[in-house]
Amino acid sequence: MANWLIWCSDYREHIYDVLHREHLKQDLPHADETELQVLHEPDKAAQAKSFMWLYRTGRYAVHPIVLYEYQPGWGQEHPKKFLKGFKGYLQTDGYAGYNGLENVKRVNAGPTPGGG
Repeated sequence: MANWLIWCSDYREHIYDVLHREHLKQDLPHADETELQVLHEPDKAAQAKSFMWLYRTGRYAVHPIVLYEYQPGWGQEHPKKFLKGFKGYLQTDGYAGYNGLENVKRVNAGPTPGGG
């Protein structure tokens, strides 16, 4: 059974990449990020903040896609890299890290407390 899991994990990255490319073609995707505590991370204290970024297709997508991306920080470079190639409307909260994404028009639900 362990060999099956190892075999399946070889395909996980390829499947994620295909879903990511498909996600970038969607209308009105959503993006959000949330704090995450990682207890044993190299070169970081257990109390340090890390982030899980979530990218989801819009409500009316024929094939809904939800992708998670772990990042050690909260910087604008993370959505900028993940959404490279996307053009259109992006639904987010008010976090300023989504500002300035090329070819992206943000629609949002309002400001994020403490986030912009």
